[in-house]
Amino acid sequence: MSTDDAAGATLPAYGMPVRGLANGETDADGYLRRNPADLAWNLLRVSGPLDAARLAEAVERVTLATDVLHLRLRATEEGPCLERQEPAPLKLEVVDLPAVVSDGRLSPEAAAFLTPVFFDKPDLRTDPVGRVCLLRATDPADEGEQLLAFSFDHSVIDGWALGLLVRAVAGACRSGDYTVRGRGFEAFLHDLPAHRVREESLARWRDLLEPHPLPGPALRLPGGAPRGPESFLADGTFDGALPDRLAADLATVATRTGLSRAEVLFAVTALAASLWADGPQPLLSLRHGHARPDDVLVIGPLVEPCVLLPPSPEPLGVGEWITAHCHTNRQLPPTYGRSIRDVAPLAPRNVGVNVLPPARPVVLGPGTKATTATRDFLVPLWAGERPAGPSTAAVWINYYMDRPGVVEATLTYDTRVLPEPGPLLDAVLAVAAAAADEPGLPVTALHARVR
Repeated sequence: MSTDDAAGATLPAYGMPVRGLANGETDADGYLRRNPADLAWNLLRVSGPLDAARLAEAVERVTLATDVLHLRLRATEEGPCLERQEPAPLKLEVVDLPAVVSDGRLSPEAAAFLTPVFFDKPDLRTDPVGRVCLLRATDPADEGEQLLAFSFDHSVIDGWALGLLVRAVAGACRSGDYTVRGRGFEAFLHDLPAHRVREESLARWRDLLEPHPLPGPALRLPGGAPRGPESFLADGTFDGALPDRLAADLATVATRTGLSRAEVLFAVTALAASLWADGPQPLLSLRHGHARPDDVLVIGPLVEPCVLLPPSPEPLGVGEWITAHCHTNRQLPPTYGRSIRDVAPLAPRNVGVNVLPPARPVVLGPGTKATTATRDFLVPLWAGERPAGPSTAAVWINYYMDRPGVVEATLTYDTRVLPEPGPLLDAVLAVAAAAADEPGLPVTALHARVR
């Protein structure tokens, strides 16, 4: 065991955890106690026979091997660091309820149990950084499913990394010989580009962002008021499926241009926001393109904050605008896991966007499959009010493509900027329809149509 692997060893903090320490609540010794960011979580619907004891062993084996779960953030005079704890696995919580599914959606009993699992922030000095729960129905009339829930503090794992961990648990559940892959943090640091290369990349970012001061061109949405970069608050929410036409239009554009549906959706949203703004709207986003899959076992999701830039000069036609936006943002430099606050900075921005790809089912054993629950299935989780909190964007949009032929979305937004999401979402639909059916339509004509 190296000195870096021993309990109590300190390591330089890197990537997204630095942001958690900067934004969160620390105790008198500098340890991160509460992280204000939403938890990273997923709910899987399990069909087929499931050996709970075998699953419990898999959860323990994988979480024991996942290095990030045994590191705690601490602010020191030398800067942010990670302090290694004595490794301890997470225990599978098995919960029996009268029903877990009701009328094709999450049952009220299951929703009541899962709400704190998914939304209550842990005390990182005393509580585990995550929970894994198996929900089973005791009523024979239940629809026969079991639910498997994963929830982790966002300072250690995000949705991208959680997907890797879920697949590792599935692999360990299928085979007792499954080996959890991963490299040590010291090896990760050794593999980073030279300091000069990283600094040159960040300098390039500063040059690219100079024409786009924070938070971006003022949004002029109906009833809204432009806000300064220091005051965004997420006090409004939207969850739901968007009209079926959107998915069809994205597929049409992707087929014609050779772009991915996600690239098209990013560009469509950027143009839709720009139509309601005083100028081209840069989008705050996140990416993981410069991290290895194995890095989830090192220091979690090396989220790379970035800004998706509008094309310059702006093309005249809608179709050309979409293609130019995609090509512009394929050339962005890496940030090598640096915090949003460290790069220029990148936030706050008026609009932030993430596009989540379709979740692949995972096989837990012979005849047993687990599939990510859709947004529609999860509706009972959001029956109550959600607390308002600070946000790095006036409007954050997460798009989901879990169901074939459907695009779902969640929005958190500052109601002073976006009193209600209808006009912005309508603009997204209008841009997608124009890109699919009228790619030669001038952007100025589409602007008049939307406004």
